[in-house]
Amino acid sequence: MSGNQITVQKVEGDLITVESPEINVDSIINLIINEIISISVKIDLRDRTFPSTILKKIKHNDLGRNKRIIQQYKSSSSHIEKAYATVDQNIINGKQSALLMLNEMYFNALEKYQIDPFDVDMAKIREHADDIVDNVIKQLRKFVYKSANVPPYKEQVQLGINIVVAHAFVECLILENPNATN
Repeated sequence: MSGNQITVQKVEGDLITVESPEINVDSIINLIINEIISISVKIDLRDRTFPSTILKKIKHNDLGRNKRIIQQYKSSSSHIEKAYATVDQNIINGKQSALLMLNEMYFNALEKYQIDPFDVDMAKIREHADDIVDNVIKQLRKFVYKSANVPPYKEQVQLGINIVVAHAFVECLILENPNATN
């Protein structure tokens, strides 16, 4: 007899021993990541400047350590819209579906920090901005790896996730828009 044997002591809740059917379903976001990582870009690691509109949003939300993903996004910013356009050519409302999913992940992250997404407390947003972005990245990573069409290289997956999340930040789907009026 070969294989691993495990002993389960106590089960509190459902025990599922079969593979989840969602693993067999492709993801639009994975298509976008595949498009982004297939484009050759020149990355200038020395350029740490941000356009003024993005800098304003970073300051408004008090984003700290996760400014690094905005830096990664800069090199691919012109390509992500092309990736969304390509997906939209093949999937009805592909971009919209992906952006709605990212916005839902943001709302889930807000709930984790007891922030009402419809009556945002900016003090709490600022206090937890990096943790909220980390949570969205974590949710997206889990989502990406539970899909059938996972890109082949882990480094490219992580970079693609960071770029997609940074794009959602720039588009004001993750964290708050400094120009919004309450």
